[in-house]
Amino acid sequence: MTRKKLNPEIKWGISILSFYLIWALCGLIYNVVYKGTFSNPYTPYADMKKELLGPFTQNYFLGTDIYGRSIMELLSTGLLYSLSVGLLVTFICCLIGIILGFISVAGHPWLRKISETLTNLIFVFPTILLAIVLLSITGESFGALVLILSLTGWPSYAKISRGETQRIMGLSYVESAKAVGASKWRMFFKIVIPGIFPVLSIHLILGISGVIISEATLGFLGLGGSDFSWGALLSLSKTVLLEAPYIVIIFSLVLAGLIIGLNLLGDGLRDYMDPKS
Repeated sequence: MTRKKLNPEIKWGISILSFYLIWALCGLIYNVVYKGTFSNPYTPYADMKKELLGPFTQNYFLGTDIYGRSIMELLSTGLLYSLSVGLLVTFICCLIGIILGFISVAGHPWLRKISETLTNLIFVFPTILLAIVLLSITGESFGALVLILSLTGWPSYAKISRGETQRIMGLSYVESAKAVGASKWRMFFKIVIPGIFPVLSIHLILGISGVIISEATLGFLGLGGSDFSWGALLSLSKTVLLEAPYIVIIFSLVLAGLIIGLNLLGDGLRDYMDPKS
């Protein structure tokens, strides 16, 4: 049997994401080892004497912003922030979705009813609008942003988990496990999670992309958890769009590159794991 080859989308996605991950690792070392510490990481500081320097001016590779901060340092700090939010929110959403998806299939009837009702209720409201309302109430912070995006993002994982769990629980070897007295939670950890992970992994990658877009959107609207959010930096850059258009172009291209890399990898994995291909 010949081994299936990786499609171009996966190769391009891995290449682009590898670049961003190496960049994030270098930025982390730069912020917490070279110029700061783990307890007090370095953040770009303002220097109005160096306001709006162009690229390759005075040793600034990409120039400076309206406050004289290095654009390269801003991009690196923003990348760390976006990846932190994206990975943490996606993990929490996936965890909640898997558990509630299993409960909605194998749980007690009243638990199933509550799980399905809660999932459908959150689906009724647009995620961004709900996040804007909740962040306006709770205030801006990293913790509040992660909490809000997690509360509004888990239903899609629960829907996928529920469908896959129903398929797996109907398989013959699962019925045999039930017959010999295997507990529901033992089957959950030993059978269900390994069975749904291949399908859920695709949604995980695309979910990180969605979280980063949501975080950037909220930052652009002034509701992000950090001044170094790419969305917040884009919002600030638009005030000097005519004077220094390169700033908006750089931030937009970097953000678009990360989203494209995640989407290419997710779509490539979906095609690669499709049994019909």
